[in-house]
Parts: sequence; structure tokens; C-alpha cells
Amino acid sequence: MAAFLPPGVVFIPNDEILIGYYLANKNNEELHIFNGSHMIKEMNLYDTDPFELRHCTTGFWKKKGNVRNITNADNVVLGTKTLFVFYLGKSPNDSERTNWTMYEYALANNPQARFVLCRVFDCPIEMEVDDEFGPISDVDETDCDESDNELEKFHL
Repeated sequence: MAAFLPPGVVFIPNDEILIGYYLANKNNEELHIFNGSHMIKEMNLYDTDPFELRHCTTGFWKKKGNVRNITNADNVVLGTKTLFVFYLGKSPNDSERTNWTMYEYALANNPQARFVLCRVFDCPIEMEVDDEFGPISDVDETDCDESDNELEKFHL
């Protein structure tokens, strides 16, 4: 990914840009290539282990907390953000939580959107989850070490 950027430039878009620009343009059937479209690749993350990102599954993604709205400066809801954590194992009874975290971004009020955007990263999660209100403290990949792996992908 960094090979397409000039030295010193980092690709760290905020939630509003991910939904309002990248995801909206990706779901626009008339727009096949747009500025920055090469930055994010397509794949199905739900059928892939995060540490391999190939066609091998040893676990599952579990939703944590509530779905959050992402708004623009005018307070218009652009989309939603959902937090998932990867568990090793085939069922909730025999699974082990990992440090792999995924944010899933979806467009608001667009049931025909073919794509969602996912941000996957390996980062220790130290949060308490309130069943009614979701995560008490949101995970932020900027809290991870520089050596942590961050991948940003579309999925079908």
C-alpha cells in the first residue's frame, strides 16, 4: 500500500472519509475507478482468518457493543461502524478471544450497497462491554504499537 504514496505520507483516513468518500464511491455502479481506489483491495474477510488473510478458517468474528452512527460536520448520518473481535474455535463454548479487531463500515439507508469497508488490525483490546450501550472505551488502532499489522479491505 505504501508504495503508491510519496515518502512521509501515511494513509490513515478518518471514519467520515472512509464512508463518505471511499465506501460511497465503491458502491457507485457508474464509478469504476476513482482517486485512491487502488488503496483498498476487495476480499471477503468473513471467510478468512485475520492472521493469514487467505482461504483458511479456524474461528469466527463476533460483534461487540452497539452499532454506531458516523456523521459528517452537518450531523447527517453517512453510515454505521460496528466493532468485531476474532475468536479461535468453531463455537462460542470452545473459543478463545484473540487481539484481532475489525471495524465494519456500512452506508446508511442503502440496502442495495454491494460493499462494506472493513478495517482490520492486531491490537490488544482492553475494554469493558456494557450490553446496553456497547464498548465503554472504543478501540483505536493509533493505540497499537507501530509494528502492529493494519489492513484495510473492502469485502463482498
